[in-house]
Amino acid sequence: MKIILACEGKTEVSLINSLIEKGTLCFHNDIIDEGPCVLRQLDKIKPLISILPLAEPIFVFRIGDTLKDEISLKGFEMRKEYIHSIKICTKPEIEMLVIIQEGLLLEYNKSEFYGNPKQFLKSKKFDFDPNEYFRRHNMRSSIIKYRKNKKHNKDEYYLADLIDWCNDGIY
Repeated sequence: MKIILACEGKTEVSLINSLIEKGTLCFHNDIIDEGPCVLRQLDKIKPLISILPLAEPIFVFRIGDTLKDEISLKGFEMRKEYIHSIKICTKPEIEMLVIIQEGLLLEYNKSEFYGNPKQFLKSKKFDFDPNEYFRRHNMRSSIIKYRKNKKHNKDEYYLADLIDWCNDGIY
């Protein structure tokens, strides 16, 4: 089994790298391309996939706040039944985890910025550098709290679910 951590943007890559470095997420040696990467479609890493055995199961964890587009399997017809796409949603934005981490959730919920975590943090003069912030903070508890406060679509999972799967050895 191989894993692709396909992130919507650099902020998600920073968070996932931090979770891996802190041991919150553990994929052993199953990750393709040495870790999370900004990736919307598989054609970018087609050479890495093509060297795998044809029947190798591949789990594509798509991590981001907007996951409307589907993974295209064009060029992967022979592998179609072995590629599984799983949406890991971070609605509304990764900055929401920072708000929870900083103990600002109640204030955020009462604010005029409700629904726009990035603007709320800016209004607090909070300089958010994802690499630095995630390096200094263990986001596990915020990710767990986030799952309790947000609702996703039926076909989407939470980062907390991904953590649970890794802890249970299921992923």
